[in-house]
Amino acid sequence: MKKLFAVLLVLLAFCAEAGAGTPAVTTGAGYMKMVQELAAAYKEESGRPLQEVYGGNIGQMLAQIDAGNGVNVVISDKGTLKTAKSKTGIARIQPLGSTVLVLAWRKGLTLSSPNDLTGDNVKSVAYPDPKAAIYGRAAAKYLETTGLGAKIAPKISQVSTVPQVFSYLVSGEMDAGFVNRVVVRAGGAKIGGSLEIPSGYPPIEMVAAVIEGAENDPSVADFLKFLGSGRAKSIMKRHGVQ
Repeated sequence: MKKLFAVLLVLLAFCAEAGAGTPAVTTGAGYMKMVQELAAAYKEESGRPLQEVYGGNIGQMLAQIDAGNGVNVVISDKGTLKTAKSKTGIARIQPLGSTVLVLAWRKGLTLSSPNDLTGDNVKSVAYPDPKAAIYGRAAAKYLETTGLGAKIAPKISQVSTVPQVFSYLVSGEMDAGFVNRVVVRAGGAKIGGSLEIPSGYPPIEMVAAVIEGAENDPSVADFLKFLGSGRAKSIMKRHGVQ
């Protein structure tokens, strides 16, 4: 009887573990490297599995969640999640930190302030799609509130994502562009320079959002606990979220 009882306990423990599920995380293209590092650190530290699902912008990722791809944690900025059109509900939001808009430029240029974009030496300025990227919305708002957008309107081009803007600066196809700390810290040597823009747009707050139905999943709770750890904060700080 004791042996049977012990076997039942093992089976119950196994079922509980299986029922806990697996955390499955996604993010937009601009924060993919940061989340990949967080995922690797979590798996190393916890010894538990974690599914990673990446693609294009966060809107595309939310559409995939709507289609049932199994993602239960979304790492993005709070503003995007509030405005995104999605059938998927969010049960819980855990703050991760904040970050800023960054103006960057190609090699061969030197800018001391955003107002230098009006100069004749700057022929083209790119920013990400405001419908898909928080930095696109931040850039659009900054250009509007400062009046700078009207002054440089003929020079402005809208592209898809932050990495795309950065790639145009690296190749020299664009003179300047609005990006984030992530791409600048990862590839700053490939461009002429950058400067942070701390105001003139709504604050950019990064969060981990738990999808409805996963709020009571112990595995998701364990991943969120890790995101609040010193190791996770150190990784996020390296990528400009603090």
